[in-house]
Amino acid sequence: MDSNVKQILVIDDEMAILDCVRMSLRSVPNYHVSVCNNPGEALEIMQAKVFNLVISDIQMPGLSGLDVLSSVVKMDPNLPVILMTGEADPDKMRAAIQLGAFDFLRKPFEIAELHVAVKQALQKNQLLIQNENYRNHLESLVEERTSELVEAQKKLEKHYLNTIYAMVYAMEANDIYTRGHSERVTVISLMLGKLMKLDQEELKLLRIGALLHDLGKIGIYNSLLSKDQALTISEYEIIKQHPVIGERIIGPIGLPAPVHEIILQHHEWYGGGGYPNGLKGESISQFARIVAIADSFDAMTSQRPYRMNLDPYSASVEIRDNVDTQFDPEIGMLFYENYRAIIEPVENGHATRELLFDMF
Repeated sequence: MDSNVKQILVIDDEMAILDCVRMSLRSVPNYHVSVCNNPGEALEIMQAKVFNLVISDIQMPGLSGLDVLSSVVKMDPNLPVILMTGEADPDKMRAAIQLGAFDFLRKPFEIAELHVAVKQALQKNQLLIQNENYRNHLESLVEERTSELVEAQKKLEKHYLNTIYAMVYAMEANDIYTRGHSERVTVISLMLGKLMKLDQEELKLLRIGALLHDLGKIGIYNSLLSKDQALTISEYEIIKQHPVIGERIIGPIGLPAPVHEIILQHHEWYGGGGYPNGLKGESISQFARIVAIADSFDAMTSQRPYRMNLDPYSASVEIRDNVDTQFDPEIGMLFYENYRAIIEPVENGHATRELLFDMF
């Protein structure tokens, strides 16, 4: 099979939906789209053919989309599944997230929204394939000279980070209010980490985790993320699932535990009451406590359609006033006392991919 051709399977009991999705995706030259209106038959097709992506309706007679998802995860945990649904049911979405759904499309969806979701899912699939290839390649170099191995590892690491960066860029590209957020959070986190005297390896882990901290938002409706009004309680419950989604997305990649902790814990509160697991104090990873401050600061100083942004000083005061409750007291005060130096690269417009690679 040509590795440049992406095999996509679409499952829905409504032929009109299948035809619409097929016609839309066929406009992309390297997409090969197969459709099936029977989920049981679709699972049989997947046993005989390799796919890069599955798109399935949730509500279908016989096997549901959740049943399909569960079966796909057992067959190939690395195969991303996008679920289509006609209703925003938080319980079904939580169940789907727990099973491993990559993303959701709420009917009726825009063609552009479909293309973005598919592109992001295929990027994840490609990232997993590349990661496996990198591992195999590194293993083949083990018996060669150490200097050659180190150089090869550096090249692979940079290529891998570029792939991760592309995923984050694709995630943020459709929302003018969050564009560049992950870059800024990463730079602020690294500047704060340097002040805390973290070593080189710790800074590398912090860089990857901070860059990926919001990756789970790929699995949240774009319309919900860019909503120009305050969220309802049920909508906020859906948003609160993004750390779980993000941690699950990187699960098969084999990243170090601290990266998982940053993604899963960056919305936990030092005094308790955060999400998704209500952790508190030292039970929250130090890396996650750093990213929590950087994330909150950037959110407060960024314009949103439903509120005005704060100036940097006012945002730093908010950090200071919420130590012990939301933020680690030592890290929070260190940020408050040094915020000007910490955010200098961001204020000067230097929070770029090149800086992220060259900061240490």
